[in-house]
Amino acid sequence: MTDQCLTAESAHDRQHLDHERHDGEHAHERPAPAEPSLAEIISANVRVLRRRRRWTQAEAGQHWGEITGRPMNAATWSVAERPGGRAWAADDLAIVARLFCLAPADLLAPLDVCGQCSDQPPAGFICSACGIEAPRKA
Repeated sequence: MTDQCLTAESAHDRQHLDHERHDGEHAHERPAPAEPSLAEIISANVRVLRRRRRWTQAEAGQHWGEITGRPMNAATWSVAERPGGRAWAADDLAIVARLFCLAPADLLAPLDVCGQCSDQPPAGFICSACGIEAPRKA
């Protein structure tokens, strides 16, 4: 092919792509929400499981230390619960599973949300179904 043919082909491809982009803009389609990463799912599950046990982050870190011999302070635990805050290693999954009496595989899919409180009881209350205690208002 000559350079002229390549240039014409490239122009045609760009025009086709521009047309597709233009059509999408008129359809007012919103991009699909990003799927949470596996680490984000695990972190969210850890937070729910801790709250269901009514443990503070410091208490959870102490229980972690009972298993590992290395307690985790509240600030480090907070980072672990934050989306994108921690990369979970296989050994960490085994520890968390033992901590909450689960199989490691149970941590890899989002936990079911409480049907009564949606894991968000009103401030100062404890859900009678799942046991999550909401923080008190400041």
